[in-house]
Amino acid sequence: MSQWSNRDDRQADAKAQYEHIMTTPAPPAIGAYIDAGVIGFVFGEMWRRGVLTPRDRRWLTLACVGAADAPIPMETHTYAALNSGDVTNEEIDEFLLFFATQMGWPKGSAMNTHILTAMAKVAEERGEELQLPKFVPWADPADDDVRRVRGETAYADVHGVRPAPVRTAFRGRAYLDYLYGEVWTRDELLTRRDRRLVSIVCSAELGVDEETTEHLEAALRHGELTFDELQEVVMHVAVYLGWVVARHLDDLLVDAATRTGVIDAG
Repeated sequence: MSQWSNRDDRQADAKAQYEHIMTTPAPPAIGAYIDAGVIGFVFGEMWRRGVLTPRDRRWLTLACVGAADAPIPMETHTYAALNSGDVTNEEIDEFLLFFATQMGWPKGSAMNTHILTAMAKVAEERGEELQLPKFVPWADPADDDVRRVRGETAYADVHGVRPAPVRTAFRGRAYLDYLYGEVWTRDELLTRRDRRLVSIVCSAELGVDEETTEHLEAALRHGELTFDELQEVVMHVAVYLGWVVARHLDDLLVDAATRTGVIDAG
């Protein structure tokens, strides 16, 4: 049975959810997109489903809108994430570094502009001086063989399997040495779970099934995300990247859960 007695009550509740999450007044329902879409389903239903934490959903949303290269959502969601207190300046800056490794530095630069603007806006509204992030510095230099061992160890820790033999510069220098050895190991501000959420979103949006599947299976094997939580990730992706992307991600999730023994093959 519905918890609302009529449409007006349901929509008023949905608007309240929007304002809680976005920390700004809800837009007027001037059309079906706002009424039945943004206010009604996105904030009135999807964001309030629970299972995932508000922080989880912030990372998912930021990854989605950044991957989609959508200026207005990037502007509003970077502000909401910071103004709500769900995410700190330092955490969103670390997210940006990781996001850039997944989607490329040009999209990272676009997101960075909105993040800095949001930081300044929040500080101004609170009557404070802008505090730039106290970031974790780049890893200290190390010999090539030390970097490679560190990268291979990190990859095995993240995925639960050893990496494939290195045959190209990208696989060695960029993929193992930097992405895994120097970025995935930066655990002071983002958790492994945080990075996993961002990775799943980005690889799903890019349509890289092998990468997506690796992260889904590793998340389930390591206990970072449950099958129920990953189903919510798919729901979130549907809203911000589209039902077509989410349908394919849902299929990959079912396959991954079957292979890892989380659900029955039948």
